[in-house]
Amino acid sequence: MVESQPWASRGWGYRLSSHAGTLATMVSAAASSYDEYGGELEPEPRLLVSDEDAQLPSHENLELAESVLQRLQPKDRHEMGQMIYSRSVASGVLLAAIGIFWWLTISVIGDRLGDDDSNPASMIWELSFFQVSLLIPALVFIATLALMHSRERSNWSSGAFGGILLIIALYFAVEPIGWLMFTDSGEPSLIMQSMRLAALGVMMHYATQLLLDAILLDWVRKLLHAFPLDIAPLDDEPLLLTSGDFDNPEEASPPADG
Repeated sequence: MVESQPWASRGWGYRLSSHAGTLATMVSAAASSYDEYGGELEPEPRLLVSDEDAQLPSHENLELAESVLQRLQPKDRHEMGQMIYSRSVASGVLLAAIGIFWWLTISVIGDRLGDDDSNPASMIWELSFFQVSLLIPALVFIATLALMHSRERSNWSSGAFGGILLIIALYFAVEPIGWLMFTDSGEPSLIMQSMRLAALGVMMHYATQLLLDAILLDWVRKLLHAFPLDIAPLDDEPLLLTSGDFDNPEEASPPADG
């Protein structure tokens, strides 16, 4: 094992590999055994280093790239490009759907669906339904950013912040139904308000998640081009049987002497 680099502070070492020439692979020191509680083996690292003596990204960037590769599991650079394409297109479709849905159901025909000044305002800052319909997508967008940052960077503060924002957005979405169920000032049109707010929040969550996945994958792809890094092949490739496997059956054991 060669000398560990500064970014290998978690016990990562190297092993030689024949992938694309002579490559050195980052592997965990515990990869050959179970953890102390008898759990499953740690996943094999996906980053390959072709020249351990060359300048490499920082430890934080390598950890982030490894986290993205472990979560999304691209098989190679080509599939990574396809994943960037599909996620960016899907996020764009959802963002366009959010804008059209808000414009049609709230700005254009909102009055026909019962959105008027007679409906009760929110108990928080006395916001109108129109203002809440703009606030919920913004809250969900920021919350999704914070939650993904917490997951990729193992940061507790951004996770707690994102959870708080999600609860606030959920409150705004169900508040119209609360007025209808627990007060005498509600109207049946408040159900439609909650349904529209929930649809806006859900679409914004998935649109943001897909967009951030595409951005992270593109960042990893650029990192692979800028540094002597590559992607390790997945170990779960299917076993392919050929005709030769059936041409040579196992030899029968010799009969016992009788």
